[in-house]
Amino acid sequence: MSVDAGSTHAMVTGISALVSGATGFLGGHLLGKLREKGFQVRALARQSSDISGLIHAGFDIHEGDVTDRQSLLRAMAGQQVVFHTAGKVSDWGPRQEFWRANVEGTANVIAACREAGVHRLIYVSSLTVFGLPRSGKRVNETTPLASRISDYYTMSKIAAENLVREAHGKNGLETVIVRPGVIWGPGDTTILPRLAALLCRGRLFFIGRGNNQLGLSHVENLSQGLILAALTPAAAGQVYHLTDGEELTARTVFCALAAALGVPAPRFSLPFPVAYILAVLFEWTSRLQHAAIPPALSRYGVRLVACDCRYDIRKAQVELGYSPQLTFGQEIRMLTPSSRQS
Repeated sequence: MSVDAGSTHAMVTGISALVSGATGFLGGHLLGKLREKGFQVRALARQSSDISGLIHAGFDIHEGDVTDRQSLLRAMAGQQVVFHTAGKVSDWGPRQEFWRANVEGTANVIAACREAGVHRLIYVSSLTVFGLPRSGKRVNETTPLASRISDYYTMSKIAAENLVREAHGKNGLETVIVRPGVIWGPGDTTILPRLAALLCRGRLFFIGRGNNQLGLSHVENLSQGLILAALTPAAAGQVYHLTDGEELTARTVFCALAAALGVPAPRFSLPFPVAYILAVLFEWTSRLQHAAIPPALSRYGVRLVACDCRYDIRKAQVELGYSPQLTFGQEIRMLTPSSRQS
């Protein structure tokens, strides 16, 4: 499967690709971009998922779950590339849920890829594997992963990465690990709507002075990078960071979002230790109440908003030809009326 990936606009023919998590934010967007590119696309969706949008768009849909290896085998029949975007992404939940979806699920995907004769597996990890540091340091693909972790999501992503890394080159399977930052863009139902809702209620605040650097990945830029990772022969066995390549502070992001929504920007801030202690109390209260919904403030959420790190994407730019086209300043103005009412 050797394809010239030099141009993101060049069409490909005859390459079959399966996308797990097809009804999710990233998976659904990636499906459309793959079809535009010329891939023969197949969507993997759980029985419980709403597939009406996929049906309306005319995608080839296979029912399956990453926890069911046989369903994966059926979906992967005849596929050359698998994009594994499915998983549990949350700042709250029991360890076993993260482990079953993100670790055991990835192990099942790998095993099914080998048995089905898939050529390349693209695994979507996360830049949280570095532990959301607050040091302001620059990290690249050679930087050691976090060793002291307190949240189950990050633990599960590191464990899954290890499985994918070990699988490379076995039974003819090539693997590529891609680490995005905070994924955002049209169709986002989590990050931006959550921030927008807090802003509209006057409940969003800075942690510290808000000068910490955030790593964002627009879903379209990320999809471009994922496709390049699938098409570039030299990407086999590699790890790539895929962000928008902009150095944006939390203050810049929050204030720009407030301006786009037509609401006041955050007016106060909390020191990190205070915000973290509050998060501990919120989590403790939620556990006591056996609450089904996440606490209003979590330790992971505080660390995510307070993270200060510069993620280096030069490797992806040089080796993949990755060139993020969409910027935060341009795209934040494209908020839909429904986003403004969140």
